[in-house]
Amino acid sequence: MTAWCLIPSGIDSVVTFLVLGSLSAILFSLAKAGFGGSAGMLAVPVMIFACGGRVRLAAGILLPILIAADYVAAIGWWGKWNARAVWMLLPGTVLGVAIGWGIVHWLGRLDGPGGSARADAWLKLGVGAIALGFVALQAARTVRGRPLAFRGAFWSASLAGTAAGTTSTIAHAAGPIVAMYLLPQRMPKGKYVASTALFFWIANQVKLVPYFAEGMVNLDTLGAGVVLLPAIALGAVLGIYLHRKVSERPFTAIVYVLLALAGISLCYKGAVALVG
Repeated sequence: MTAWCLIPSGIDSVVTFLVLGSLSAILFSLAKAGFGGSAGMLAVPVMIFACGGRVRLAAGILLPILIAADYVAAIGWWGKWNARAVWMLLPGTVLGVAIGWGIVHWLGRLDGPGGSARADAWLKLGVGAIALGFVALQAARTVRGRPLAFRGAFWSASLAGTAAGTTSTIAHAAGPIVAMYLLPQRMPKGKYVASTALFFWIANQVKLVPYFAEGMVNLDTLGAGVVLLPAIALGAVLGIYLHRKVSERPFTAIVYVLLALAGISLCYKGAVALVG
């Protein structure tokens, strides 16, 4: 009964929120635990559907969950990262978070005080476009046989950091951009994973500033995170087990298909809401 009271206010279907919200938390936790890294991208649209299309609410629920997972990952890989590669990303990331904050703030004022319909429509379009862009990028990498990537120079680090900060603030979707910057530096796998963990540990906490300022992290979203804690734990256990026992290739292919469908659905719903 206590957990039921922690469901965010305004949720149309509690059952839908619990089922899809738990699935989103499991997908993120799976990715953080080392299995199916692309699953983290799918978790964002799934949480949006769980929240009845309320993008700001979904993003606010996910951020504390991400930060909790980031602490676990950062502690587990402590000191094994390439600090220079991460530090080069950070100035652009802070700028990108500021840009993303500006976009979210502007969208939040489109409908006037208390309004959200047009803002959610634009955010759905943005998240859907990012999802489809990610799928297109993976398809291009597969066709080319080598990653389309940034080189580890200052200009590319600044560009990647700014893009990562912006997309992360809007849709928690910086993973592919960070990967494009870090992968071509040919780090050992452990150092790459540790560097990614360090980056998101820092970046997601920087995002707390705009999220608190815009009211996107509040008692409702924190309560929802508490409700989803069992799903987070389940995802972590499953991620560790599946990483050792199951090939990622078929799982990743399914994630790409579902992510493309979710991206199309969000773009369609956003466009219909704006035209209508």
